[in-house]
Amino acid sequence: MKSGDARAALAGLTVEGAEALELLEKLAAAVFPAPLRDKAHLTWPERAETGGQTDGAEARLRALEQRFRVLVEQIPAVTFMAVLGEGKNEVYVSPHVEQMLGYSQAEWLEDPFLWYWRLHPDDRQMWNEEFARGCATGGPFRAECRFQARDGHYVWVHGEARIAKDELGRPMFLQGVAFDISEAKRAQEIILNAAVERARVEEELELARRLQTSILPRELVAPNLDMAAAMVTASEVGGDYYDVLPAPGGCWLGIGDVTGHGMNAGLVMLMVQATTAAMTRAHPEALPSYLLCMVNDVIHENVTRRLGRDDHVTYTLLRYYDDGRISFAGAHEEILVHRRAKNRVDRIPTPGIWIGRRGDISAHTTDLHLHLAPDDLLVLYTDGITEARNAERRQFDIHGLCAAVQELADRPVADICEGILRRARAWMGGAPQYDDMTLLVARYRPRS
Repeated sequence: MKSGDARAALAGLTVEGAEALELLEKLAAAVFPAPLRDKAHLTWPERAETGGQTDGAEARLRALEQRFRVLVEQIPAVTFMAVLGEGKNEVYVSPHVEQMLGYSQAEWLEDPFLWYWRLHPDDRQMWNEEFARGCATGGPFRAECRFQARDGHYVWVHGEARIAKDELGRPMFLQGVAFDISEAKRAQEIILNAAVERARVEEELELARRLQTSILPRELVAPNLDMAAAMVTASEVGGDYYDVLPAPGGCWLGIGDVTGHGMNAGLVMLMVQATTAAMTRAHPEALPSYLLCMVNDVIHENVTRRLGRDDHVTYTLLRYYDDGRISFAGAHEEILVHRRAKNRVDRIPTPGIWIGRRGDISAHTTDLHLHLAPDDLLVLYTDGITEARNAERRQFDIHGLCAAVQELADRPVADICEGILRRARAWMGGAPQYDDMTLLVARYRPRS
């Protein structure tokens, strides 16, 4: 029958007296497909068969109970109920409990205290306190506890229950529901561990930053030199280092970069600074190559043998004299010197060897020399500047740095220092800074 025909047929039907049965049959024929066109689909068959009002009510009750049981047992959780008072000991738990903990519904019903024996010992006090609170208030009470399954592993269970009371306020039964939240707990543990690790790393990085910046020279003073320096730390602390150490008739200059990031790099950098300061103070007139080899011995011993790491340091040590002479040794970035007389930037290699990686570097360490004329600029830097990248991953590189030095050469050293860093950051745009940027600029200006 088409839907329009069904509506027309239904519109003409009446429900008076003996026509009721015919109505049901026509209604079934109009609504249900052919195999199901029977009034039993619209009536309570038990009542139709018995004709008794009481029997019909009981049938409805049984059907309702059956539907309720099916509903409860289809819920993807464990439902439970316990009758309270009147000496009754009726307990119910849904079959899902076997899927959750491995014990069958029958086992739980036979031993009403099985759940308590399966409760993790460390959770019992918490559960008891929450249950007592819930009983005192009538609920709801909630708890997240661990239960030991049949195979021995523990399952995290979130349970909620409340006490139902009669019209006089007397407790009738307790009913509740329980969910397996083990996956959620594992995810929560992963997130928590990640947060703890992140906090640890951030604390470590902050400590490394403080180490790195707190030992930088407070004053940049040397005869016949105007100096300025700056360090812009990255989000992950590297091991950049620079220093100006006093010496008779001049000073010692140090510039370096420890491989890696974080606390280890900061620790190695601290070793380099402390060892260099001690060596230059003890041997102020020694050659840079001699002191560099002694610093390497200490760093190699500490890093390789004591810390068990393979970190190394790109490092150049320079001895400046107030007549403009500079001797240097080590392996770091090229030294830049802007020659005022020729208005050009010279790039001077540092063909030494990294420190910390091997024990004896004397065969690979020699002293080299340069001379500053009046108003010449000396520029020392770390690769955080030359390797600064823009959004297209292109580096600022040595050419960008030399161009900035050339452009800014006539300005005060503080302005030169600030201008170079500003140009490097402008080159990066919004790209992240992955490495520290360190810069030292000195202009030779003899006072005599």
